[in-house]
Amino acid sequence: MKLEKYEDKSRKKRKIVIISISVIVLISISFLLYKTFASLTESAEFPMMKGQVDYFGNSDVYFAFYQGDKKLEEMPKKDNEENLVFDHAECDNGASIEWNKEEWAPLVKKLKQAKTKCSLYFKKSFEKELVKCGQSGISATECIKNNANLDTVNLMTDDTNEANIRYVGASPNNFIDIGDKDGDGNPILWRIIGVMNNITNLDNGGRRESLLKIIRAESIGDYSWDSSSSGINTGHGVNEWSEADVMKLLNPNTVYSGTPAIGGSLYWNRGSGNCYNARNEGNSTCDFTSSGLSETAKNKIVKVRWNTGTAGETYDSSNGYGKITAKYMYESEQSSHNGKEQCENTKGVECNDEISRKTTWDGYVGLMYPSDYGYAVGGETRDVCLERSMTYYNVNCYENDWLFKGSDVWTMIPVPNSTFAYFAFRLRSAGNIYNEYCSNLHWIMPVVYITPSTKIIGGTGEIDSPFIAQ
Repeated sequence: MKLEKYEDKSRKKRKIVIISISVIVLISISFLLYKTFASLTESAEFPMMKGQVDYFGNSDVYFAFYQGDKKLEEMPKKDNEENLVFDHAECDNGASIEWNKEEWAPLVKKLKQAKTKCSLYFKKSFEKELVKCGQSGISATECIKNNANLDTVNLMTDDTNEANIRYVGASPNNFIDIGDKDGDGNPILWRIIGVMNNITNLDNGGRRESLLKIIRAESIGDYSWDSSSSGINTGHGVNEWSEADVMKLLNPNTVYSGTPAIGGSLYWNRGSGNCYNARNEGNSTCDFTSSGLSETAKNKIVKVRWNTGTAGETYDSSNGYGKITAKYMYESEQSSHNGKEQCENTKGVECNDEISRKTTWDGYVGLMYPSDYGYAVGGETRDVCLERSMTYYNVNCYENDWLFKGSDVWTMIPVPNSTFAYFAFRLRSAGNIYNEYCSNLHWIMPVVYITPSTKIIGGTGEIDSPFIAQ
């Protein structure tokens, strides 16, 4: 009786051992089969529809959807009301996503193992937002203001009292077509500097408004800022913008104090003739019949009051202009300082002109300010660059500034000096702001303000898809 009970227990133990071994063998075989299958499907593509992977069901790939840092409950639908579009994806385990824009679905590629997670990121579509602005009758100025709330990388508010909105960085998408065409009918593009606040609109009774400020995307040529006869400031010109030769070249109804036949309003009128390009009233032929302002473009340009003040400190040969930061220059441009007030040699031959100095000017076409250049810097070093004197900009500043052209470009602001009255600020090819003889020739890049009624009706701001102004 006892023997039978022992034999029963022994048989039960053998059965448990056999079952356990069988289970272990089955698990091992399953694992080997899975690893083999996974390695064979390393480069497979898996279409996803309605948030689920079609090939394996929803157990092998998991999806999460985001708008920035905000997690979404589900994948946004195509043509959704929020104007969300696919931005990028991040997957673990070496997998990747290829987005199919037409099907509004991702392809999961290089899926090596189960339990893979892919995070899909969506962002606002600027293009749709801009088209909406135009269709709803909102001005170009308001469109850019709205986009500043969406794009905090390429559009930033400066630290001035006016809190202007500016395009920043090495290559923001800020190209705009205002209707300018060359002789062959091709668009002449401009770029948006930003939305400038508290600008005096003289075409609207002197009302202070927020206006879009733009600059020609390319130079219209190399010319003198100003030139003069050899008996006036030794022939190097006079650093007063309201009387400058380049101002008269760019604007309507201008007459030179020297030879009337040279340069007056040629750019504004799409004319040809002679322009100043050297000391002692040196000049040569110039032709703006294809590159000058078209009538369509001029209808979008507003007459405003420009600030033409300058730095309060004089040039020090040992230190240059040591504190010419973007903010310092912005405040200086609005100051009562001018390019001659500190010239001690008032009866000498290098500042003997008799032209009165002004710190504002009413007109249509100007040049960029030194502060425009300073505030256009972007990238990770933006805060450092804004604290740095623009006379000593380094590569981390100017290579992250879209207004840097690698060539010498005139600004419209005079330079104070204790000896000379013929210096103006220029952006150097080395990337810094510095003084220059007014008679020397450098790039001219016209700058204008756009009428408040101008709308943006399309485009993304890219060079191949500029904003379309109407």
